[in-house]
Amino acid sequence: MNYEISIVLATAILFVPTITAERAQQDAWLSLLLAGAFGALVTYIAVRLALRFPGETVIQYTPRVLGPVIGKLVGFIYVYYYLFVAYFVQREFSELMNAAYLPLTPMIAIIGVLTLLAVYLLYQGLEILCRVNTIVLWSMIGAIVLIIALGIKDIRLEEFLPVLENGPGPVILGAVTPGSWFGETTVILMLMPFILTADQPRMVKFNLLAVLILFLVLQLIVVAAVGQFGAAGAAFRLFPTLALARHVEIPALPIFSRQDAVFMAFWTAGMLFKLTTFFYAGTLALAQWLNLKDYRPLILPLAVVITALSVQAWVDVTELKSFSGEVFPFSISFVQFILTGLILTVAVIRGIRLRPGRGGE
Repeated sequence: MNYEISIVLATAILFVPTITAERAQQDAWLSLLLAGAFGALVTYIAVRLALRFPGETVIQYTPRVLGPVIGKLVGFIYVYYYLFVAYFVQREFSELMNAAYLPLTPMIAIIGVLTLLAVYLLYQGLEILCRVNTIVLWSMIGAIVLIIALGIKDIRLEEFLPVLENGPGPVILGAVTPGSWFGETTVILMLMPFILTADQPRMVKFNLLAVLILFLVLQLIVVAAVGQFGAAGAAFRLFPTLALARHVEIPALPIFSRQDAVFMAFWTAGMLFKLTTFFYAGTLALAQWLNLKDYRPLILPLAVVITALSVQAWVDVTELKSFSGEVFPFSISFVQFILTGLILTVAVIRGIRLRPGRGGE
């Protein structure tokens, strides 16, 4: 559960609040309700599919479910999906660091440092990352709650009125982006074989609880951003969560003012976790797609490839933000919802599942 929260929260707190506020305006909090429901549905579908084949990844059982040709094609889409999210994370990290902290540092240097750390963790194995993740995750959530609590005095309830002024359309449109981010918990399709057998039956409950926690944290951020800056102000800021941290001012206790350093420390660790997770999923997926025995020989070549793609794919942060709201949600939702739902539906209709000790049937 902790892992699913970390990989979504690290990037969702960047562009998601501003994109949601831009589309739904003062009704952004309603968009989060729809997004959470969609995320729960996508997560439920993914976990149910993973539980049908608990000892295999989506790359391994898809050819058996859809046939060798279509299955291989769909498998390659999953390979690209995981690597696509990985280099998207690289670029998001570098853009915030460039904009807020290291404006004179070349982008490639920032991406390179994060990627080398991810490469090191992949060679060490995910066990170390999982152990540290629990501490960092709840520290990051605690930091976000602290930032919002310190600024709660500046929230103006009138910023949320009138409710549904423009009807349900903007609310639905505003739910698209956060809904797709919630769906990133479908990385479980690659991680299920490595989860303890005793814990697997509880994965539906754990993953739905993860979506609920993500919803509550993002809802707090959206409410705080719209309440403090107004809908227009929240939509105008590229990184509203960072703006909230910098907005904290307590003259009597200056140590609690400008909490952006606290936010940045835990957010950086969260971005590393997310990059490593999706990089691992993509590398393992490609190794299995190519029928290789070990994924490690692919780590360095793929690290170079995704780094090059992250640098070349977007011109600047404005284009990245537009891509995050207009292209990224639909492209990843296609994999998360359409393809995953298709595989589960065909597997159920054909009665295909992995039976202990007997392989797939």
